[in-house]
Amino acid sequence: MAWFLALQGPSQPSHQASVYELQDLTDVDQLAQELVSAVTLDRVVPIPAMLPQNNRKRQKVTLYVRPAAWAMWTFYELSEDDRRALMKDNPLVQAIQQHQQQHVGQPGAQANPLLGQQGPGAPRR
Repeated sequence: MAWFLALQGPSQPSHQASVYELQDLTDVDQLAQELVSAVTLDRVVPIPAMLPQNNRKRQKVTLYVRPAAWAMWTFYELSEDDRRALMKDNPLVQAIQQHQQQHVGQPGAQANPLLGQQGPGAPRR
């Protein structure tokens, strides 16, 4: 099961948290302690995360987060099946997928930089 970090900004609606998948070997307890101690010092904490390159491949990255800038954060675990079910039932993801399916292969389609999918306006390869 993968661990995720959700960051909630003070001016964000509660349903719009920024969510990042953590790298497999991340010590969540140690990371939580670092976030808590960094709030009072207003320092940056490196977060080992995974960003999607496409449906099958993810890139390891380090996010630098200032915990004092966020209203709240939380960690949670999801299995791959739970993650797929969550994405399948997400209306925004469904709308994006529908749009992608309608525009795949059209001249001038461009790649989605996060998912690596084709979209309108990209050069053909």
